[in-house]
Amino acid sequence: MRIIVLGAGDIGMSVIHCLSQKGNILTVIEKDEKKCKHISDHADAAIFKGSATDLKIWNGIEADKADALFVLTNDDKANIRACEIGKKQFGIPFVIARAHQPENIEKIRETGADAVICPSLETRRLFLNSLESRSLETLYEKDEARYKMVVVTVPPNGSVIGKTLDSLDFPEAVRITTVFRNGGFEFPTEAFMLKGEDRVVISGEIEAVDKAVEKLAYVEVT
Repeated sequence: MRIIVLGAGDIGMSVIHCLSQKGNILTVIEKDEKKCKHISDHADAAIFKGSATDLKIWNGIEADKADALFVLTNDDKANIRACEIGKKQFGIPFVIARAHQPENIEKIRETGADAVICPSLETRRLFLNSLESRSLETLYEKDEARYKMVVVTVPPNGSVIGKTLDSLDFPEAVRITTVFRNGGFEFPTEAFMLKGEDRVVISGEIEAVDKAVEKLAYVEVT
C-alpha cells in the first residue's frame, strides 16, 4: 500500500517502523530534523522535512495516489487541517487520525477522517481494565455517544444470586445481552436467575451501565 504518515513522534515513529517492515510504500512528513534522520537510518521511506499542512510538500508527494493517511502529530489544529487536505483536496480513501485532546475527537471526525483515536482515552481504558480485570472488563466505550459495553462477573457471594433479572429493576437505558456460564452462554430472558461466577454482558448508556454493574457486583456485608 501507498501510505502517507504525518508526524514521527512517539506514536508516529512506532507506526512508521511497523509499516516499513511490512513492505508498504511510505512517505513521511516530519518537521524535526533529528527525527527525519532517525527514520532515514531505520526505515524505508521517502522523508520530507516540514509542516504536515504545507501544501507545497503535499503537491510534491503524489498524495492523490495514496491508499491511506496516518495523521499523528501532537497538534490537533494541524491534524484537523491535514485531514481536510488529505480527504477533501487529494481524495485519500482511508484516513486515520490522532486526537491529542478528547474534546477534539468530533472536530477531527467532521473533516472526514475514517478513524479517530485518542491515546489518552485508550490509555485510561487500559489502566481501568487492568484495575477492574478481576471482576469487570470494558469491551467498548464511546464518550461522545454516551455508550458502553462491559462484562461483569457476579461474585460468589453476590447479593444478586438467586434473583431474576426482572426483579433487579435495572435502568431502562441498559440491556443484558449475554450471560456466560459453565463454559457456555445464554441469551437471558427477564425470568433468568443469576448464579455466582456468571459473566454478564451489559450494554447501553454509560451512567446506566455503571449503575447496573454496581448492582451485579454488590456484596452485602453482614
